[in-house]
Amino acid sequence: MTLALGLPRIVVQDADALERRARALAEPATEEGGGDALRVVVFRLGGAPCAIDAAVVERAVVALASPFDVPLASGEERTVAFVEERPLAVADLAGLAARRPRAAAALHGAPALVLRADEGLVAVVIDGPLELAEERVAASAVDADGSALGVRIAGRLAGGAALLDGGWLAAWAWKAASG
Repeated sequence: MTLALGLPRIVVQDADALERRARALAEPATEEGGGDALRVVVFRLGGAPCAIDAAVVERAVVALASPFDVPLASGEERTVAFVEERPLAVADLAGLAARRPRAAAALHGAPALVLRADEGLVAVVIDGPLELAEERVAASAVDADGSALGVRIAGRLAGGAALLDGGWLAAWAWKAASG
């Protein structure tokens, strides 16, 4: 035997508040409401909060596994790490920010962002933790020529993080990783 269920009844206790919320949701987002929010990957660099537009990030790596140096014909070495079974050149942005270049072995377990440079993919070592967020850009072109961290800043996010210039970072990383 089956029972027929009755139609549910919706009881509205505060119709005015419900109507205000519905109108607010129906209005286009304003600048104050986060209408121009940007998806970013947030991290730390030299202790400072930083972010990069998620659109330029191919992949985030929580911990690089066993980076190693590969000798080049020129006599120099290139640091490489496998990410998803694919060898990638590695550039140490965290070392640049700290003004202390690190050996390949010291990068083991470090977080990295895989960026696409014109020449190919490169893993950029940063300081963690990594977090995906949506934030508004509060100011643009804060520091187009560089900063105390030694990186090009494209803007400042509403939460205070420095927004790194993704194009510059990808080009720098490829050049730094290529020797």
